[in-house]
Formats: sequence, C-alpha cells, structure tokens
Amino acid sequence: MTIQNFINRHKKQLSKIALAIVSGLLLFAYSCDKNEDHADFNAGFSTEFIDDNHVRFTNTSTGEYHTLIWKFGNGEADTTTDKSKSFVVYFPVAGNFNASLKVSNYYGETKSSAKSITISNTDLEVSFSMDIHPDEPNYVTLTNTTSGNFDSFKWIYRSMEVENEQEHIAYFPYAGDYSVELVVTINGSEFSNSENLNITQDDPNIVTGLVWAEEFEYTGAPDPSNWNIETGGNGWGNEELQYYTDSENNASVANGMLTITAREESFGGSDYTSARITTQNKFDVKYGRIEASIKLPYGQGMWPAFWMLGANFSSVGWPQCGEIDIMEMVGGTSGDKTTYCTLHWDNAGEHAQYGESYSIGSGVLADDFHVYAVEWNEQHIRGFIDETEYFVIDITPTELSEFHNNFFIILNLAVGGNWPGPPNASTEFPQTMQVDYVRVYQDSN
Repeated sequence: MTIQNFINRHKKQLSKIALAIVSGLLLFAYSCDKNEDHADFNAGFSTEFIDDNHVRFTNTSTGEYHTLIWKFGNGEADTTTDKSKSFVVYFPVAGNFNASLKVSNYYGETKSSAKSITISNTDLEVSFSMDIHPDEPNYVTLTNTTSGNFDSFKWIYRSMEVENEQEHIAYFPYAGDYSVELVVTINGSEFSNSENLNITQDDPNIVTGLVWAEEFEYTGAPDPSNWNIETGGNGWGNEELQYYTDSENNASVANGMLTITAREESFGGSDYTSARITTQNKFDVKYGRIEASIKLPYGQGMWPAFWMLGANFSSVGWPQCGEIDIMEMVGGTSGDKTTYCTLHWDNAGEHAQYGESYSIGSGVLADDFHVYAVEWNEQHIRGFIDETEYFVIDITPTELSEFHNNFFIILNLAVGGNWPGPPNASTEFPQTMQVDYVRVYQDSN
C-alpha cells in the first residue's frame, strides 16, 4: 500500500488526530501564558488615622489587576477601577472592625487582603434640653441636642416611647417628679442620657369625670340602647366598596369587646361587607375627653375610623355639622402604622379641614390595642394616641363655630374608597377592628 493510499484511506482519522494535537498545543500555550503573566498581582492596602474616628484607606496592591472591591468593616463599601483612589472612612463607635480589599484581573482571578481596625473612642455626646411651657406648665418641649452622627433615637417617659422627633412636646398631666431618657442608636448600639423633671401642678384642664361608657361586657349584637347599626352600600360619600349590614357576622360583641369584621363576599351589589355603628339620637356630647381602646386591621384598602359628627347632621348636613376624626387609618405597607386626627367644617360655604398624622416607631397598629382620644374644651381640640399628643387646633375663631355644639360617636370599618383605594392581591380577608371600650369624660363643672 502506498503512502498516498494510506492517507486517502485514513483521512478522517488523521484529521481528528491533527485537530487534537493543535488544540492541545493551544491549551498548553494559554495555560502557560495565564500562569506566567495573569496571576502576577497581589492585594494590599495601608491605613492611617486622621483622628480618633476617621481612617484613611490607601491601595498598595501590585501587579496587573483591574477591579478593586473595598469593604471597610463599618457597613460601608466601594467598588472601583481607580487604583489611586483613597478613602477617609468614619467609625463613630468604639470597637474592632474587619476591613478588606479584593482585587481582580480581566481573567476573573482575585486576590484579597484584610486588616482589623481598632477604634477606641465613641464620637457621640448624648444630650437634650427640656423647656417647660410658661403658660401651660404640664407641657414640656424636649429637644435632642446630641452631637455626632447617629442612626435613630427615641424619647422615653411616662412608660411611653416616641421615636425620631427632634423637638417633641411631652405632656405630664399631674404634678410630680419624672424621668426623661433619650436613647440614641448607632450601628445597632444604644447610648443614653437621663434627666429628672419636676412638674409643679396638676393640669387644671384635665378631664376626670366619667359620664358615658360602653365596656362591651355582654354577648351578641351591639347594645341597641347605645348603638344604631347603619346599613347600605351607596359608597357613603367616599366611593367606598363595602355594604354595611346589621349581621353579627359583621358586628358582634363577645369576650369583652366589639368586633367589626370586613369580609370579601357579595352582598347587595357590593363585593365586601362590614359594619358601621353610631350613637346618633342616643348619646351626644359637647367638650370633654372621648377615647377608645382599639386594635386596628391592616392591609391595602382597609379604612377603619373612630369619629364624631355634629348632632345637627340630619338638619344642616355635612360639613356644616362639623366632623371630628379621632382616629382614621388607611391601610397598606406604610399606612398600617399611621393614624390620623382631622377636623372638617364649613367655611363660608366651602369645605375646610385640618389634620395631623402620627406613625408608631416599630410594628403596625394591628399588633396591639392603642388608646385613641381627643380632649376638647372651649379653646382647643387635642388628639392623642396612647397619651402622646400629636394634634391640636384652636377652635375659638368664629368660622369653627361647629365645634361648640354636641357631637355623636361613630365606629366603622370601610373597605376601599377615594382615600385608601381598593384592596389588592396582597389584602387578606376577613379583617377585624376590635374595640375594648369607648369612654367619655367631663369635668363636673
């Protein structure tokens, strides 16, 4: 057999052998090139204290590399291709911090370097001022004067916590000695300062006499001697989506509390049912403290309310009768932790309103019962949640004359409407608004 015949006969096999040899040579060459040229780099950095709490980081890496990934140990990080870039990093709290630098080349290879940074000083001085109001000595303005950077803070007094109010007006209804504490948080660590406060007199405007109460110490439907159950599904002036029923599936009393339940069910042309009860023509009040302990629902489209309308509503209409919203909540991701106190009235034929909101620091209002209240006298209406005042309005101007008449009480749980919008896929049903009690106080004089 000639060489040519052999080649012709085994051409496919010879081609495969040649291809394998060439591939092997190329792979060997790449490997050598990679091992000899690409891995020749190292990560490194230096540190220099600018002061007790500031450190300069400088790259000292060598060789051929492209990307630098810094982690400074205090939660800050940076990714860059600038090899000459240095960083001055702030460490406000004393402690040991692990800093690192990772560098990588175009071939995905990485090298790392790490160091421990020791900070001996906490750069913070927790302080605050307390200014007693000269005309209202039961009110005190607390001002956070802390020097240094911090993440958050809270006031603690009278078994209450108030978060992140730089200037907070605290209310102390009775004479006595109180402790006020300011707690500041940095990187998860807490630092605090406490001061003693002396209140010299009881608040002369404090309301003490209980004149009406519903404690819900029975079982069944809401007591008809105290409550009307309103029904209907006409949107209630706010494009609400529920039908209010008189069924105990929507409003019932048991275990010492009223439960108003919103359900996703078809009824009366609506997709939801709920309940609304009022004291109209059964109890109304002018001035005093009106309060209720309530555990709210949660979720997009939920709109619970504890409020009052003028007793002359049927004859003069709204807003001429006036409206006092002691508590409203519009549910949703952020709304579930926020309550509103608002007044509505007629001003020369136009609807006028004024309101404020308050958000709890952690959790949502559905987690527990909270006391929602207004204190109402001839001069002011003040709104509270758990004794924290967050709303006040002067009602002495003549255009607010509505608020010198009697008002009746309303409790309801709306679904949807022009403020909260409709429920969505995240909304869970049924939702409940639980009321432990409703109480009204007035001074004997």
